Amino acid sequence: MTESGNTSTFQRFMAELRRRRVIRVAVVYVIAGWLLIQVASTVLPGLNLPEWSVTLVIVLVVLGFPITFLMAWMFDLGPAGVQRTVPAQVADVGASTSTHDTRATVVKEGPRPPVRGDEDRRTIAVLPFVNMSGNAENEYFSDGISEEILNLLSKLPQLKVASRTSAFIFKGKAASIPAVARELGVSTVLEGSVRRAGEQVRITAQLIDAESDSHLWSETYNRELKDVFAIQDDIAQSIVRALQVTLSPQERRAMQFVATSDAEAYDYYLRGRRYMYSMARRDFEHAIRMFEQAIALDSKYALAYAGIADAHSHLYRYVEASRDNAERASRASEQALILDRDSAEAHASRGLALVISEKFEEAEREFEVATGLNPNLFDAWYYYGLACSSQGKFEKAAQLYIKASEVNPADYQSPIFLAQVYASLGRKQDEMKVRLSTLGTVERHVRLNPHDTRALYFGAQNLYRVGEREKAVALAEQALKQDQNEPVVLYNVACFYVIQGDQQRALDLLEKAVELGWGDRAWMENDSDLDALHGNPRFDALLARIL
Repeated sequence: MTESGNTSTFQRFMAELRRRRVIRVAVVYVIAGWLLIQVASTVLPGLNLPEWSVTLVIVLVVLGFPITFLMAWMFDLGPAGVQRTVPAQVADVGASTSTHDTRATVVKEGPRPPVRGDEDRRTIAVLPFVNMSGNAENEYFSDGISEEILNLLSKLPQLKVASRTSAFIFKGKAASIPAVARELGVSTVLEGSVRRAGEQVRITAQLIDAESDSHLWSETYNRELKDVFAIQDDIAQSIVRALQVTLSPQERRAMQFVATSDAEAYDYYLRGRRYMYSMARRDFEHAIRMFEQAIALDSKYALAYAGIADAHSHLYRYVEASRDNAERASRASEQALILDRDSAEAHASRGLALVISEKFEEAEREFEVATGLNPNLFDAWYYYGLACSSQGKFEKAAQLYIKASEVNPADYQSPIFLAQVYASLGRKQDEMKVRLSTLGTVERHVRLNPHDTRALYFGAQNLYRVGEREKAVALAEQALKQDQNEPVVLYNVACFYVIQGDQQRALDLLEKAVELGWGDRAWMENDSDLDALHGNPRFDALLARIL
């Protein structure tokens, strides 16, 4: 073997020692052993014990070193107890522990997990569990169970998990499993049902192979509400076994992590999260109240703080650009990180809170950490793209929107923003390719969700760009009719009328949007849809009002 080969082997061996934390254990053992010998040398003679007693202590310390070294090599101690260490080729050296200093806004990014090709990843969709409780009010609970299982699975780089937005398109729709799998581009589908009666829950789950339309695993759980966390963990672990996925110790710990142990706090959190999928002031405010109730029951609930941060950030961007909303988003996101520095959701929330305060460099560092911790977290890629668009960094924004679309192929927003940045870059051909390929996604979403105002105005803009002008006008007017007092709706319909060439109508809508609370100046200045208004005195006056 060559000298370089010897060096490479030695480096790999040292890397493996570090991964298994053998070096750390050895150093601690040597220090503890030395202290023990010193104490023995001082104390034992004073107790009139034989001289060989000190020698015995030294011999035992020396003999114990190789045993400790071997045990450190073979086993790891984590939240689940003592576990056998997985070999490097299974554990994927490099996807190891990251250390993030979350004091203030300075974050140190640890190593990212290795990039896996899609051909090496199993694909799965988690459909919304059916609410069998006979009470529509429990819909949030059955949806939340599905989301929590989806979130657990999305932490594993071995799995490609269809996003919530993609999977929930089929909520309440009659469709065969093979058809759902083809639509979502997955090979396996998890479906189930939830029946809740007071403090008792009955959860049924089944994992189905799409190609054969046969069950890979199924189970029914009859438990108390407080056991819901154990049920979710058991379902996720059963899926991992059924799909024959090998987990590293770090991945096992991530799967077993429970954000809260309080079932009532968890219930409020699910209620709050249900309100986060619209763009209306009242729903964001409802969400905040639910998250606050969760925190009142569990003051260390990091995800609830992240939820509050997101709600205030969205209120700032889309409803009311007040200093109070920005400060509340900042405080809540900081607290989420203090409580759980390894939460990708907390880092993404912190990044968004920094974006609305136009602290873009710090925000980008947070998004880098979030995407490193969980490459399947759609919000992290999407928010990161919005941050770059707000700065006019369109090339980078394009890459991030592409990544967001890969994580969530059924999402209509990322492709629309991707087309917009291509327009800003003058890449008309690329813009039209994206817009044409997005038509089906937007139309399908509007068909299944006719009350989604955001999909209506985005669809209108896209249809107009590709020549479907009558359909586009109808969608824009429908969006305005449904939510004419929401600043984000007024702003985006104004963009549509700029594209159409009706600048006066657009400015009227923009003025009303700003009057009602719209205040994202950075986005407004760099929005290519509004390029035709630059230099217009009314538009410049609006920008000045937002300062």
